[in-house]
Amino acid sequence: IEGEENNTANESSDEEEEDEAVAEELPDSENDHDNSDEPVEGEKNNNASESGDEAVVEELLPDSENDYENSDEPIEGEENNNASESGDEEEEDEAVVEELLPDSENDYENSDKPIEEEDEPEEVQVKAIVNVFTILDQVGHDETSFTQGLSYSNDGKVIFETTGLYRQSKVRRINSDTFDVELSVDTEDAYFGEGSTYYVDANDNERLIQITWREQTGFIYDANTLEMLEEFRYTTTPGPRGNQGWGMTYDASKQEFIVSDGSKYLYFWDRDTLTEKRKVAVSRFDGSEQDQLNELEFMDGLVCCNIWHRDDIICVDPATGKSVREYDMSMLWPANQRGNGENVLNGIALGRDHVLLTGKRWDRMYKVVFPDWTTLF
Repeated sequence: IEGEENNTANESSDEEEEDEAVAEELPDSENDHDNSDEPVEGEKNNNASESGDEAVVEELLPDSENDYENSDEPIEGEENNNASESGDEEEEDEAVVEELLPDSENDYENSDKPIEEEDEPEEVQVKAIVNVFTILDQVGHDETSFTQGLSYSNDGKVIFETTGLYRQSKVRRINSDTFDVELSVDTEDAYFGEGSTYYVDANDNERLIQITWREQTGFIYDANTLEMLEEFRYTTTPGPRGNQGWGMTYDASKQEFIVSDGSKYLYFWDRDTLTEKRKVAVSRFDGSEQDQLNELEFMDGLVCCNIWHRDDIICVDPATGKSVREYDMSMLWPANQRGNGENVLNGIALGRDHVLLTGKRWDRMYKVVFPDWTTLF
């Protein structure tokens, strides 16, 4: 190529013209640049044209942080960036912090960031025994009856009572309107009568079932005539004072009898086979175990228990044995008015609009309701 010798003299001016041409070739906007496949010329002469580079940098920098995040293009002029690196990084960090911080507490809750919260202690609601009940009526009762079992017939017209003590035990039908004894049958002298309950068997026959204290023997009667139809054997808890029978009730929904033996356990027997299905240990509100469970009544899904030598009635969940309701009945008929210390509260029967309560050798029965138990009737 001719004229090469004179090229050096014109090099500076040619390069300036070329830079200006390149500058004109640059895209008018960031979108134009993003859509262009052409490289930017003039990089080899970057050191000689510092002012031109600054113009290129201003053109290529995004207008906002979002533009910067959406841009795939590198920023030219990095060689000269060191002089302003500290200031740029501080501004960029502040912008990022402002972008990431939530505008409000709700934004913070909706973010994926874990929230550190202090655990607040849960309030423990302590249940208390209730001493509030309403006496609807007081009726008469045979004061020689050492009451061990009490239950109503399904129609509420008859009360069945079984009594204890050797050579004094009886099975009775009582008129629920007059409270007169309609029919009474003596138990054999060898047996100490205990708990009983009315039920309807698989053939829709009305029956009364009874257990005895130490004899491990039970009886099934015709509920209308009190004729003894069947005698059976059973066990509860073996031991020095085990295999006893105390209280008994019936859960018609599951067709099972519930039995107590003076221990902390309730036993669940199949209605038709009289075999034990399961047993649960009974506990009070405070978690302590409760034994001496005596006469029983199934009410509103709970097993309500008299406690021997106590005026408490506790009603427990049959699945867990945990006490759900507890009643202090000491003001029903105060103990100091009953005479003998063995004349304890013992007898619970669920009527149609009341609960019938009595005790061993009491001369009275009470019809009561519990104001806090609104689902009972």
